[in-house]
Amino acid sequence: MPECGPARLERKRIRHLAEDIENPTAALNFLGDFLSMLPGRITRILDTLAERDAKRAMDATLSLKITSAMTGAVEAESCCRHIEFLIRCERFEEAAETAQILRGIVTALMAAGPELLLEARSDLDNPDVQPIGSSRQ
Repeated sequence: MPECGPARLERKRIRHLAEDIENPTAALNFLGDFLSMLPGRITRILDTLAERDAKRAMDATLSLKITSAMTGAVEAESCCRHIEFLIRCERFEEAAETAQILRGIVTALMAAGPELLLEARSDLDNPDVQPIGSSRQ
């Protein structure tokens, strides 16, 4: 299970998104939207798990998992995968505990958001540099 560490993005994923849609600006906008929506997404996951609403908790978790994968937020994606597994097993208490780890990861991503966006922009302009957020590792 991932621990809350330095906020970083796996740069190849945002690069692949930019290539797939043939629009680096749209990929950066997607990343910006992802970061701005994190507070609402983690709140929704925590609330639906507390309510033991499997359907809504799964929907919220899958939504964050997919966008995390697309943007390269691998720690958040991994945590969501584990929560997804726990929901499927109806282990809501463990899922809620894991969601607290996810909250830490999300908080780190939100705090680093402006810097991560600048690094992503720079990376899309110059793809031969270190992974986004790697200087903080």
